[in-house]
Amino acid sequence: MKITNRELEVIGLLIHGLTNKQIGRELGISNHTVRDHISSMLRKTNTTSRVELAVVMSGIKKTL
Repeated sequence: MKITNRELEVIGLLIHGLTNKQIGRELGISNHTVRDHISSMLRKTNTTSRVELAVVMSGIKKTL
């Protein structure tokens, strides 16, 4: 799985709880582009939600 630098930037801000709009403002990109990066990462990590993606990318193991 190849993760781009921009995807890592987006995920870093997502992990800190920023919304798509806030991430876009912070990085100087559109909401649509933020959404595309998150969708790409959801596919690459086989996750189904922003929360699950944030957990996986921050290295936290989920417990049931």
